[in-house]
Amino acid sequence: MKKTIGNRIRKLRESKDYSQENMGMELGITAGAYAKIERGESDPSATRLLQIAEILEVDVAVFFHDHPVPLNNAQDDIKKYGIATQREIENIHQLILALQKELESLKTEIKSNKKVGK
Repeated sequence: MKKTIGNRIRKLRESKDYSQENMGMELGITAGAYAKIERGESDPSATRLLQIAEILEVDVAVFFHDHPVPLNNAQDDIKKYGIATQREIENIHQLILALQKELESLKTEIKSNKKVGK
């Protein structure tokens, strides 16, 4: 999943003609650290994914889906649904599900590593 997310981030970055150096600077990390995110060698936090989405001017959900999620007129949605738009709620839900899946995978990996270490 990390590689898939990284590839999607890379494609979006390239479509905006942003360099890895620019992204790293915007995020307050080195270009090398940012490159690891794109290569799937680093597991970005939810906060980091939100920062990247903001820089790329996309919804964070596009990192988890094959096709970009179109955005509605935010002002209309806020009037309809309150402080968070329905789309934002759905995107947050998808992010939570993806993070829960990754957490379970990591827990399983840790248990497996503990058994090997005994």
